[in-house]
Amino acid sequence: MIRPYHSVFFKLHAFFILAFSVLALLFVSALHNQDHQRLRLLIHRAMELSQTLEMVKDHNCHHQAQELHRVGFQAIASFDSSHAKRIHLPPMAERKLHANRLSVQIYQDNGGYIYLLIRDHCTMIYRDTVEGKKHYFTWILFFTLFGGVVALYLLLWRNLRPLKDLYEQIQDYDAGKELITSPSSGHDEIALISNALHASLVRQNGLKKSRELFLRNIMHELKTPIMKGKLIVELQDPNPNTLLLGKLFSRMEHLIFQMAELEKMHAFSLEKTSFSLYHAIDTALKNLLLPPHSVALEGEKTILIYADENLFTSAIQNLIDNAHRHATTLPIRIEWNEEKMGIRNQGEPLKRPIQEALQAFVTQRGEGGLGLGLYIAQSVCELHHFTLSYRYEEGEHFFGIQWGD
Repeated sequence: MIRPYHSVFFKLHAFFILAFSVLALLFVSALHNQDHQRLRLLIHRAMELSQTLEMVKDHNCHHQAQELHRVGFQAIASFDSSHAKRIHLPPMAERKLHANRLSVQIYQDNGGYIYLLIRDHCTMIYRDTVEGKKHYFTWILFFTLFGGVVALYLLLWRNLRPLKDLYEQIQDYDAGKELITSPSSGHDEIALISNALHASLVRQNGLKKSRELFLRNIMHELKTPIMKGKLIVELQDPNPNTLLLGKLFSRMEHLIFQMAELEKMHAFSLEKTSFSLYHAIDTALKNLLLPPHSVALEGEKTILIYADENLFTSAIQNLIDNAHRHATTLPIRIEWNEEKMGIRNQGEPLKRPIQEALQAFVTQRGEGGLGLGLYIAQSVCELHHFTLSYRYEEGEHFFGIQWGD
């Protein structure tokens, strides 16, 4: 399981959240700077207006209006101050204007800036035609960049999305589910990797099915003569040869059963259900035909376990069979609780390390078997993400399976 802060998507989200934050800060800073520049321009225009009026102060109001029109101030009859915003100049600018016996009130409406001038007997209202239009460059730039960042984020997220789908496909395939997805239609590197892996999984799936079909046919063909041989042996009068043949046929049947379990295990076709642990142990003991006095059970019959019942029963059966065959004294002991189970038997130490004994086709005493018992138990535990442990203390072997925390 990928930790959230290790995920590519987490890093992608974090990067674009940071990008959006920086963009927002830059936008706020640009607006603040624009307001500052606008205020400086208003001060400059107010000073320009004051200087112009100072030069024509001896003229009448009509001549003053003409001179102001020349520098970009258009006289208007009236305006509604209730629909305009009052702009206050800095105190220093206000004092400078008052020094020229000029009262200036600046308003802003949808059409721009309006100057209400009062000087002596003249009351004039002017609209600034130079700075009358609003400037939307900052807003246009912000939304353009914002849209570009959002588009880039969505594009990258769309291109990376197949990674999550690919991971889910691999998980499903690893769990034994059929590969039902189609190749990606993209043309980037991730799509190429996804398609290459998809093609590889399709080939592996075909090879797996071919192997399963081959093994099943072989086992089916072998079961028929073995069953016929066992039937013929049972019809014969007992003698040393028929008893030996009966054991050989039983041994061959057991080996075919182990091969079938091995094939199912390698097919990764787990069918997990909740079942009684005691029932699985009892089934394993019945399959092994062990005498009741050779096994001692210690555990509650109501404990349930969630696993593939057939495979888990096979693992238990192989561990019990291994303990019984190598026990120097009986009974062997099987104990369990809600989190784990263990199988104990008295016996001689292993002649090889446990790591070798858990490998396939390794036997302890050269009894002619395939040496798959412990290997199957270990592989079943790995498929279920259970832990198979072993220890040898004071002449006692102990194999444990743990599924709880």
